[in-house]
Amino acid sequence: MIASYEMKHQVPYYECDATGHQTLAMLFRLLILASEDHSDALGVGTAKIKEYDGGWVIINYAGDVDRLPWENETVTIKTYVEAYNRFFVVRTFEVYDADGKQLVKVKGMFAFMNLTTRKVASIPEPLIAPYQSEESRRLPKVARPQLMANDLAWERLDYRVRFFDIDLNNHVNNAVYFDWLLDPLGGEFLRHHHLVNLKMKYNHEVRAGEKVDSQFIKIEENNQIITHHQIQCQGKIAAEAEFEWKLV
Repeated sequence: MIASYEMKHQVPYYECDATGHQTLAMLFRLLILASEDHSDALGVGTAKIKEYDGGWVIINYAGDVDRLPWENETVTIKTYVEAYNRFFVVRTFEVYDADGKQLVKVKGMFAFMNLTTRKVASIPEPLIAPYQSEESRRLPKVARPQLMANDLAWERLDYRVRFFDIDLNNHVNNAVYFDWLLDPLGGEFLRHHHLVNLKMKYNHEVRAGEKVDSQFIKIEENNQIITHHQIQCQGKIAAEAEFEWKLV
């Protein structure tokens, strides 16, 4: 049986935006915290991982959102490693309200990186065995955002990487990207639209002192509202995302 982990969390006001919902960036910080607590509970947390000169890095996320948690709401986060192969792990995150209704379900694909070479490395068996997951040649699919042409009419906004955006690995914390991606949509859009589906892909690290260019295009057709996003840094695409919305 796959070893799963559950964590309860009451959403404080400072994790929420003007709509009263938890922000997407805060939600993903919480999901990663749950995964770290899971690893610690199994004895394969940060200290153990460092014995192998490595660390987990996120490649991409994909999932569905019924709604984001409200201020003061108590939610339960469940997470487990669904499958893995020699280099990659697919971890599932599920968020439930107090009545057991699923609010969010997200899959994330992670790789094991050698921190000296900064390259993907084989996952050491002692680090993956405690999750009781099955090794698989064909991992479950984690959908990626649709690639959009650069000659489209992208709207854009620039951001400077702040000291407080940087984590202990000396690059931008993965959750910060969600603020950069969504903020250019503007308050009017974000107040009147709820997220339904997300696809997020990380291409390369952004570090302290760099500047990023957040670009998006909005497509409305067949009663669907989809926004496509890119984070560009030093002429390269650092991250890509695709969000589906509903009008509220």
